[in-house]
This record gives sequence, structure tokens and C-alpha cells, in this order.
Amino acid sequence: MTEHYNDILCIEAGWMTGEGGILGYDNLHKLKKRGHLKQLRKGGNGRTALIEYDSIPARFKAKIIEKIGDPRGFAKHQQFRKHLVPDRKAIEYFGNYKLKNGQYLPTEKAKEYHTNAMFLNALDILPEKTLAYRKNRGGNRAGIWQALTDVVNDLKNEFGHSLPGNQLRLRSKLKTYNTVGYLALIHRNYGNQYSRKVDEMLERLILSIYVMNNKPYINMVLDIYLAFLAGKNNIVDVESGEIFQRGDFWNDKRGTYITVSDATVWNYINNPKNRPVVDSKRNDSHYFNNLHRPHHHRRIPDFSLSKISFDDRDLVRKMKDAKGHTMRAKAYYVYDVTSGALIGYAHSKNKDSDLFISCLRNMFTFLHKNNIGMPMEAEVEHHLVNQYQDDMMKAGVVFPFVRFCNPGNSQEKRSEHFIKAKKYGYEKRYQTGIGRYTLSEANRPKQDKEWKAEGMSVKEKYYTYEQLVADDIYTINKYNEDLHPNQKKHKGMSRMDVLKMKLNANLVSLKEELLARYIGNSTETSVRRNQYVRVQYEKYQLPNFDVLGRLKPNNYKVTAYYLPDGSGNIDNVHLYQGLEFIGTCNKITQYNEATAEQTDEDLQAYQDQAKYVSQFDKKIKEGRKNLSKLKIVENEDYKEPETVEIHQSQPIIDDWGTDYSNAEYERQDAVEDL
Repeated sequence: MTEHYNDILCIEAGWMTGEGGILGYDNLHKLKKRGHLKQLRKGGNGRTALIEYDSIPARFKAKIIEKIGDPRGFAKHQQFRKHLVPDRKAIEYFGNYKLKNGQYLPTEKAKEYHTNAMFLNALDILPEKTLAYRKNRGGNRAGIWQALTDVVNDLKNEFGHSLPGNQLRLRSKLKTYNTVGYLALIHRNYGNQYSRKVDEMLERLILSIYVMNNKPYINMVLDIYLAFLAGKNNIVDVESGEIFQRGDFWNDKRGTYITVSDATVWNYINNPKNRPVVDSKRNDSHYFNNLHRPHHHRRIPDFSLSKISFDDRDLVRKMKDAKGHTMRAKAYYVYDVTSGALIGYAHSKNKDSDLFISCLRNMFTFLHKNNIGMPMEAEVEHHLVNQYQDDMMKAGVVFPFVRFCNPGNSQEKRSEHFIKAKKYGYEKRYQTGIGRYTLSEANRPKQDKEWKAEGMSVKEKYYTYEQLVADDIYTINKYNEDLHPNQKKHKGMSRMDVLKMKLNANLVSLKEELLARYIGNSTETSVRRNQYVRVQYEKYQLPNFDVLGRLKPNNYKVTAYYLPDGSGNIDNVHLYQGLEFIGTCNKITQYNEATAEQTDEDLQAYQDQAKYVSQFDKKIKEGRKNLSKLKIVENEDYKEPETVEIHQSQPIIDDWGTDYSNAEYERQDAVEDL
């Protein structure tokens, strides 16, 4: 509302005719036209129109003073306000400052100190700026600090600072602030009234009692502690053998033991830094992970089959085995993470590795049928898949990337979330008896009870294994065909639509020969007539003659791996000899030898077989051409090498003892010494 323009005090015209209510808009323009008001700046383009204060008639000045006080003083405050800029470094410093007792500064106190820092920052600049302003008008330095001190005092109630009101003390405070920094604003004795001396040994003892195996209540913890102080029992650290001493809990000032109340024990236990610790000891890891342990924040991939997630489950409804024992059918699922589509499943009465392999087989059958490539990453659990982590489920063997989820951390697996959505969204819709005991009445399955000789019992309903599997497959199809839950991103598309239309462009083709080796069926067989192998009473033809060269010398035995389709038919087999891949053989179709009865299929089968036989004959013919017709001619100049008889030489053994005992030798030696 006030502003200095070219060092002249002005009042905003808009404020005078609007919020200030000093005069009307038309009256303002009449006064300007008659020369009773002097406009120094026009409004527009983001500017406000300014009226020189000294040109305003006295009757309107009185109204202005009534509204805001003396504009000259108000303008002085406005100039100071412009230099009160938030100090981000001060906010960070006071927000992170810890007192001696380990606590942070209270929010109100940190805000007060930050306000003090803003004022001192302004006071560090304004004296020189004010002096420069005065010199331009022929003034001097006298009274600058007193004027600034007055402004600081005037703004105290408005901003809530705690700076001294005396000029000398304020200047001293600024000097210390410039030397020491933000620390100069924190009172050296601050926090003493809040600092409560906490006996760490007492806290440790209370928490240790609380995590005992019998999981005592809070009042029981207090009873055990008071009984310890009374000497009724001793407390021993089982791991270290340390015996807690009552004397460590003696209060010298009061001349008595340190006693606590239920509320104090509750505060110790429920301190945010203690609660996770005691819960990790009192409860299982699943409870601790879900309630306390920090977790990662992820987003799903943008393209389908970038990642798939496996997991097993027990179907909710019960069945009976051959012996009449109650059990649940087992299921293994694999979901595409992006679309949520269930792309592979298997069922069994036993939860074992065969269940996992059957699920893989089902998934790859689906992918092969829809001409979809290999998923980029597989997310699996440990207990059934762990045995394959150095073989089939090793990264780069079947899947480019493989992730084994941490045991017991169910929230990590995407499939857990999809299983829950399928259970409560679709199984509950299409099946009866789905739910569990929970606070939600709709999720509690209805229970019929009956009286038996042994007492009241729940009347259970049982299903056959075949019925449970059929119902689950029906629900899977309904789940996949339903709209994707994120209709904002995938409008009008089902889960299966998203899977097929949002495929990752980097998917590689399925290596059927590799998959068959790991998850397919196998049988030992041998190559016959250089043409085919026999598997399950059917014949399968080699792809070409050259694959025979991959066999070991004089070894026609091979292992045939194959993946039956949903009807049990085998279209092709993949031959391995040890770890070496030999080739893929397609099924031989027999043709009708009677020309009059032959169909197009017979003609095609004849051509396929004739092509292989022709290729075989061609290779044999080429091989025969590479063989030379040889004749052995005896070399007349050849001489038999002379045979040299080699005798073993006998080593010469020196008998030094005999030489030295020879009399002639000794005599000659004595002569030479002369």
C-alpha cells in the first residue's frame, strides 16, 4: 500500500479506492484532473498506480493515518520487511539441531530462531544501504542503528522474534552471529528444563523383561521389576551370564530404589525407537516385516513379460485323500506383472518340485501356442525352486534374469498380490465357501455346526479333487478375461489383451529344445537306419543327414526330450547325447502306398520322406567321390634298419676304504709330502 518511487513516498491508488476505502474511483480522477493529487506512476503491465503522499489533501491523509498509522513510519517498516527473506540454511540447521538429551529442538523454538536469523540477516545489510540513501540526500550515519532498533522492536509482536530491544545489545548480537553463525542464536542453557535423565540400564532391563519367552504384559513387567528390587528374585542375562545388581538402581538423592509406574514402563516399551526392537524379539519375522521393517517402493513394468512372478498356494476349499484324511489341493501360478494375467498354472495333491515343473510346462505351452517369446525376468520363491538355482533357474540359462525373493517376505512377491485379487475378487464371486475369519463380515465363510458324541463341531463340506481343479481353471479364465484394473491406462482392455498388446519388444524366441530338456518328458532311444528315432511308439525323422556327424563315434544312443500338448500329442522330439544338443526331429507321417487312395496329406508325407532319402543318397554319393581308389606298391629301395643290441652298463663303485688302506699308496703319498 506504500512504496518509495524515486525516493518519494507514495500511496497505491488501487488501495486508496479499494481495500483502503479512502475515496472513490471517480473522486480520485477528478482530484488528479484538478491538480489536487499528483500521480507519479501510471498503472498497467503489472505495475500499480502511485500517488505522491505529500500531494494528498489533508482530509484524506487523516483517513490514511487512521487506517495504517503514519505512512512514513509504515513505509519504513515496509522497507525493512522487504529484506526479511527466509533463510533455507537456517531452517535446515535448526530443524536438525539436537540438544544434549538427544532430542530435536521443538518446532516453535526452531521457528523462533529462524525468525531471529532473518532479522539479523536484514540488519547486516540495511545500515550501509540506509547510509547510502541518506548520503544521496545530504544526510549522515547518525541515528541509523537506533532507527533500525525501533523497527525491530515494532515488528516483534508481528513476527515473534526474541532479539534484544537495546541498540547496543542488538549490535553485539549481530557481531556474535556473524562470527559464530547460527549457533549464536541458541541459548546455551536451553533444553535443561526438558532434559529428563534416562537411566539406560533401567530402560534395558525393562525392555529385556518385556521380551521374555512368556511375552509378559506391561503390568507383569512392572511386577517382575519391583519383585527384583524387593529381593524376591534375581535377574540374570542368560547369554552373557551377567547378574543385574539392585544397587545399580538406587537413587542417592532420594535414598531409595528407582521405582516406575505402569505409564513409565509403557512409555519405555512404546518409544518409537524401542517398539520395533521388542517386536522383533517377541514376534515372528513375518509380523515384524509387515508392521515395522521399511520396504522398497516400486512400480510395475511398462511392458508385458518384462517380468513374471511365480508362487504356490493351497486352494481354500477342502477335499479328502484316499485314506479319508482332510487336505487341500495345491496350485502353482505364474503371473505377468504388467498385465496381471495368469499365464501358467498347475494343480496337484502334493506340493513338490513336480508341481513347479508342471506350471512351467503349462506356461511355455501357452506362450508357444500364442507365438510369444521368452519372458525377460522370473521372480520365484525359495522352498520349491531352490534346487534349480544352479541349473534351470540360473540367470541366462532359461530366463535372462532370475530373482529369488527373500524367504518370509510375502509382500515382495508380486504374485502374492495377484493371488489375493483372484481369491477375493473372482473365487468369491464364482465359488462358495471362500473367505477367512476377519473383521469383514462378507469375508467370513458360513459355518454350519453339528453335535457329535465328542462335542460340537463344524460341519465341513468336501469336494473332489477333479471338481476343485475344474472350478479353479474356470475362475482363472474369468480372471484373465475381465477388464484390467487400471482402466485409466488400459481403457477397455482385459488382462489378456494387455498381455498380448503390450509385449516387450526385446523378447527372444522360445528355445523349445532347451525347455524340453529341463521341463519336458524324456526317453532313451537310438538312431535307426540313419533316419529316425522311435518315441512312444511313433517315429521321428532327423532334420538332415549332417546331424549324424554330431554323434559320438560308434554311438547311436540318444535321449529324446519332448513337450506333449494339451491332448498328449507329441509333434516333435529334441535329441541330446549327454549335454550336447543333436537336433530336433519331426514326427514321420505314414502315407498310403496305394496311388488311387492317396490324399494331399499322403503326397506331402511322401515328399518329406523322399526328400530325406534323396539327401541321404546325395551325401553318400559325395562322400564316395571324395574317396580315392588306392593300390599298395612295394618300395624296392627300402632297407630294413639294423638292430642294435643294447646292454645295460654296470655302475663303477669306488671302494675308498680299500684304496686308503693300500700300503703302496700310503708310501707314495709320504714321499710326495717330502
